[in-house]
Amino acid sequence: MHAPLSLFATCQPGLEPLLANEIVGLGAEARALAGGVEFAGDVRLAKRACLWLGTASHLMIRVAEFRCRAPGELERKARELPWREWLRAGVPLAIRATSRASRVYHTGLIAERVANAIASALGTATPPVTTSEQAAARISVRLERDVCTISLEATSMPLHRRGYRLESAKAPLREDLAHALVLASGFAAGEALLDPFCGSGTIAIEAAALALGLAPGRLRAPPLEHLALFDADAWRACAAETRPAKTSPIYASDRDAGAIAAARANAQRAGVADAIAFERAAITKSAWLAAPESAPARGVLVTNPPFGHRISETRKLETLYQALGHRAARLPAGWRVSILAHDGRLARRTGLPLRAAFTTKHGGLTVTALVTGMSP
Repeated sequence: MHAPLSLFATCQPGLEPLLANEIVGLGAEARALAGGVEFAGDVRLAKRACLWLGTASHLMIRVAEFRCRAPGELERKARELPWREWLRAGVPLAIRATSRASRVYHTGLIAERVANAIASALGTATPPVTTSEQAAARISVRLERDVCTISLEATSMPLHRRGYRLESAKAPLREDLAHALVLASGFAAGEALLDPFCGSGTIAIEAAALALGLAPGRLRAPPLEHLALFDADAWRACAAETRPAKTSPIYASDRDAGAIAAARANAQRAGVADAIAFERAAITKSAWLAAPESAPARGVLVTNPPFGHRISETRKLETLYQALGHRAARLPAGWRVSILAHDGRLARRTGLPLRAAFTTKHGGLTVTALVTGMSP
């Protein structure tokens, strides 16, 4: 496969601008589209993207695009593609097909024809296809208005799964969403960060990794390892890339003892346990909120407070949000706030001058990142 590769990083809806900024930071030109960002580059850039992108869900390598109006045409054109340059023999595959406004519309038939084409190109008797749960290599086949696009997934594990969160509190926040919330706050290495509803610790862990210059994909299997594009020596050189590290005071608390135990275990696996102070405490007893005069001069409060769908007592939630806003307002003038909210009415109870940074989905709900202290 010759450079430049056509790459598409997918993300949760609403995170496209943040993801585009991350890709630009890798030295590529980025074009944000609905559901992700497209860019181009060589194999090394694809590996770096898998390693360093914090708000992406998947990285797709687009290998072919052609018009197709019949199943036979689909199989013939797919058979002509240089599959030996992309796939490793013996690696199980999963083929996911979608179709919209196309003459070839049966997704099962689409997947079968592409599987047959791959088997023929690789010289195997039967298509090397298994279920997506077992597959090491995933192929996406999308037909839209009779145009077929075939892509390979660059990793065997989604990018939002970091590999450190083996223990979770109730309603855990996805790693990519936590990363986006931290970025939306404007958090910079050297600043303090506080999460008074830390749950399994995801926000604090993502912030600590950013401050320490640790790659989000550092714990995953090497990208492209399941494809013929993989080069072990080149990967080792890519993985050796470092970013500046700076100590940031990071404090995370939760009133639930089980959540704190899970957060500490996750931080240990993530390699950032020494960078975060965890404590079991209610919001009124949470370090800098209880004693704002002891808080660093500059910092961000980044948190995912309980939603109405999680706690039935609305009055208790209103009191909780009021307490959050009251305590946050007492922090030094150099502090900012970034919260994830499902209920705008509850968010207004904080009394803070919040504005929307992005809106996305979390646990089947529409949620908005609300921030203060940032220029529009």
